[in-house]
Amino acid sequence: MNFSVSQWLSMIVLDFFIKFLLVEAVGLFVSYGLIPIGSFAPAAISLSLLHFVCLFLGATLVVTPELFGVRLSPMPRFAAGVTLANILFVGVLTVLFWPGPNDIPRTADGPIIVALVLSATNLFSLFTVAATGCLIRRRKAGVRVDRSTCDA
Repeated sequence: MNFSVSQWLSMIVLDFFIKFLLVEAVGLFVSYGLIPIGSFAPAAISLSLLHFVCLFLGATLVVTPELFGVRLSPMPRFAAGVTLANILFVGVLTVLFWPGPNDIPRTADGPIIVALVLSATNLFSLFTVAATGCLIRRRKAGVRVDRSTCDA
């Protein structure tokens, strides 16, 4: 993932904001407003941090085959990194939310659905920042081309 520092920071802020709104909405709905808003912020921060740890691990796992001479082009490397990161994210959340042996119902539907919804919020923030970066790069490239024709 070849993001600049500003792109990483904007993705962290956007991801935290999305997760904060989602966790707040669910938390306030479940507690009917009896729990203060600030008590849900640590859950949103934890989910965002887990997302970025998974992104770094996914990006590292994708680059590992380069040790053996296998080199991927940038787009498949990005897609494989995002895919591995989200698989890891869903797996970790499913294990964390897995119902205990005495919990009823004993199905995996709930934890898997929660993990997939949170994974979708990961993809939204990631692709929003990536698309914005592409648009900015194209805009800058277009400006450079226009200026070079004017200078000639």
